[in-house]
Amino acid sequence: MSPSPIGSGREDLGRIIVTTASALDAEPWTELRGIDGVAHKVLWESGDVSIGLIRVEPGNHKPEHTHHGAHHHMLITRGSCVMLGQRVGAGSYVHVPPGVPHAVDDVGPEGVEFFYTYRPVEVGSGPDDDEVVAHPV
Repeated sequence: MSPSPIGSGREDLGRIIVTTASALDAEPWTELRGIDGVAHKVLWESGDVSIGLIRVEPGNHKPEHTHHGAHHHMLITRGSCVMLGQRVGAGSYVHVPPGVPHAVDDVGPEGVEFFYTYRPVEVGSGPDDDEVVAHPV
């Protein structure tokens, strides 16, 4: 017998999702904001909260950016890179609080892939709206 969702009237709270590794592998990667060699798969969204995967190919990087009003959690699932000045590899965890600039640099020869969560908090935006990255990726 499978679990039943709680009747809340909210679609995001009432939908059970189970995706096998082979089904997830079959899902296409989508280019991320036009950044060469960077792609993502969004696994779940509810309002401004997102959970997904990001992949950065060898020889590429994800430029520095800042989420002024959101926590960003990342679990490295494959490969390696430098985040916040430290080399991280499979099994490493990174938390970036709101307002902290971060990038994905020095990607290893096999690239890097990580699971992320992006959870906004209710704070004001940064001093320059052009610097605010409102979406998690």
